[in-house]
Amino acid sequence: MPYEDVRALTETLLRTGIMLSDLLGNLLEDLPEDAFPGEEHAEVLIEMLTGTITPAAGAAGARSVQGTIALLEAVGERVLSDMRAAADLAARPDVRSVAPG
Repeated sequence: MPYEDVRALTETLLRTGIMLSDLLGNLLEDLPEDAFPGEEHAEVLIEMLTGTITPAAGAAGARSVQGTIALLEAVGERVLSDMRAAADLAARPDVRSVAPG
């Protein structure tokens, strides 16, 4: 896999994730308490977002959507695993003593 493709994927994941998180967070903060009586605001916003995403997902097709879900799950698991390993390694005194600097 070319590095440039993985880098583009990484940047796209970050930009999209941050944008969606900021968007939904801001909407949740700004909604009046009675915006959706009897419903959870977050659930309503997720349903709205799902409706917005549906045409793009439909155009991509079920196989692409399922592959994307699998890729995102694998990326998340790998990032958490590698970051935990890095934190564990950084906490070891024998490793910290050989750090450059």
